[in-house]
Amino acid sequence: MSLDILIPVYEPHDGWAEELIVQYRILLSRLPENIEPKLIVVNDGSKKQLESDGEYIKSLLPDTQWISYSENRGKGHALRTAASNANADYIMYTDYDFPYTYGSMVNMLNTLMKEGTEAVVGHRDESYYSHISPRRKTISQILKIVNKLIFRLPTNDTQCGLKAFRITQRELLLKTSTDRYLIDVEFLKKLSRSKAHVAVVPVKLREGVVLSKISNLSLMKEMFNYLRILVFG
Repeated sequence: MSLDILIPVYEPHDGWAEELIVQYRILLSRLPENIEPKLIVVNDGSKKQLESDGEYIKSLLPDTQWISYSENRGKGHALRTAASNANADYIMYTDYDFPYTYGSMVNMLNTLMKEGTEAVVGHRDESYYSHISPRRKTISQILKIVNKLIFRLPTNDTQCGLKAFRITQRELLLKTSTDRYLIDVEFLKKLSRSKAHVAVVPVKLREGVVLSKISNLSLMKEMFNYLRILVFG
């Protein structure tokens, strides 16, 4: 069985490539023996020069596919770019610092491998909210309420950045149009409409993980995207 892990990257912190390699190697030691994994890393138009980082990653993880383009397009575009290059039996996406525990990722994959399961999404416990600002926490909680009341999705925690699905569901991700963070909402909405069997598993952040901050401007843009998905998505 093969597994492609999609990793979007934009303006990563110093030392990110070394951290990615360390975290990925630990994950490899935890995966089932019958799984053949590969990384697909997309540099989403970072202003930093990351090509040397890409070469470094490939030198230590030769199976890695590195994709880079000059204009920043957002997480959604980066994930579609990575997915268009994925051909494994199973596909998973997460952030470059592998913020969720290895147990969460392995549990997600084991659930996906069960007969009849077509996609798996993570649901974060309450400890997650201690890692983000009060403003972001409030917005997340409002979105969870609206998701439950209006979208009727498999989970109200749509913004968990850890999801996995079979290759048969890849086209649904490729048909999304959201370029930025709310790609997760649109993808889940398409999965729900397609009647795909989506399992929900609890996930936890690793100890010491520091989540990136989102500016007020980005939050406003995401709210407009949310309304667009609500009406047209």
